[in-house]
Amino acid sequence: MAHVAKGNRGLGKKCPSKKLLMPRNKEIFMITNSTSATGCTRKRGFRILTAVITVLFACSVTVTAFATASAYSPVTVVDGSNSVSISSKTLDPHALVEEAGFALDPNDRIIITDYTAGEGGTIVIERSKLVRVEDNGVVAYFLGYSDTLSDIFSSKGIVINEGDEVEGLGSRIFDGMKVFIKRAFSVVVDADGDSKKVAIANGTVKDALDKAGVEVGEDDVVEPSLDTELNGFTRIRIFRVKYKTKVETKKIAFETETVADPDMFIGEEKIITEGVEGEKKLFYTEKYVDGELETVTFKNEKVSKNPVKGVKKVGTKPREILSDYKGTTTPISELKVPAHIELDENGIPVNYKSVVTGKATAYTGDPATASGRKPMPGHIAVDPKEYPYGTEMYVVSADGSYVYGYCVAADTGGFVEMGNTDIDLYMDNEDMCYNWGNRGVKIYVL
Repeated sequence: MAHVAKGNRGLGKKCPSKKLLMPRNKEIFMITNSTSATGCTRKRGFRILTAVITVLFACSVTVTAFATASAYSPVTVVDGSNSVSISSKTLDPHALVEEAGFALDPNDRIIITDYTAGEGGTIVIERSKLVRVEDNGVVAYFLGYSDTLSDIFSSKGIVINEGDEVEGLGSRIFDGMKVFIKRAFSVVVDADGDSKKVAIANGTVKDALDKAGVEVGEDDVVEPSLDTELNGFTRIRIFRVKYKTKVETKKIAFETETVADPDMFIGEEKIITEGVEGEKKLFYTEKYVDGELETVTFKNEKVSKNPVKGVKKVGTKPREILSDYKGTTTPISELKVPAHIELDENGIPVNYKSVVTGKATAYTGDPATASGRKPMPGHIAVDPKEYPYGTEMYVVSADGSYVYGYCVAADTGGFVEMGNTDIDLYMDNEDMCYNWGNRGVKIYVL
């Protein structure tokens, strides 16, 4: 154990050297006192011998004491990085420190472990150091010597908990040192269905998340915001946000161009070009918060297949009624009478090769004729063996109520094998065919 002497305690009085000298002085003092006793009753010779011995012993003790008191001892005084070596008769450590040129403050102390009075050695000065500690706004002062800041805290019962902040905890103290302790507070982080608790003394929400080891995605929402300064208990909530793209496919309706056809009856249609639907993709952004769908936002659309425009013919011709022709000279046939054929006032040919009385039925709607001519009123079906294709004829009902008119043999049909019909007349519509039926006619072969 080091021998320590305070600068203001006057430890020179307790110096071991002086304790050692005191018995010698006392002993000398006693021996000296013993020479004053009278020995009158002793013989003269004995007195002389005793006096001689006493004188010799006294001289020996005096020489020894004088040598001890007057010897110089080597002493080194160390004050931090400074040291002074002296040779001195002084035995008191404090006096030696002053003799070496060092001044001690009231709270300084000296270490004399390696010093022996009368023999010398090393005296170490430990300077007192005043440390100011501010602990969450409460200020206290502490004295220390060669301690570390951690030693000071340990000796004074100051506990540093997890999350508390203090600089230089393991460093050596120095005089006038100022120490600030920031005490940690609790922060709770709620994320991913779990809660984490961390202690932090200061910083932002982001600092707390880093300490908790919680990562935040680019789209995640943090409340309070990441740059919010923390100054007390705080609950931080992280909402995990994910975006997904949803794609829907929709049809694009095609447009239809309508072309009027005067050769078709009103209400009749004919598709010229089939329309084809197009296709487009609709893109939506779905926002999920903690796995739950929160919003769906339309983003854009892209046509993946263009539609094809349809074209259809629409009849503009009024639908005819057979009865409209009854009792008139207006022909049902739409073929014009050639100029070389002359008709009388009743609409009957004046010149013809022959006339045949027979039966005629009616048909409509065929897409083509056997001769290649266009299906229309005026192009009629015949037995080509009897009436070759291209034969010109003029047909009226046997009773004279209807004039079919000028026509050309252009087609044939199943009626030929039935044997009860001579010709098949083309009409505008089915109603006219039904109303015509199988009617007696006069066929003028032109």
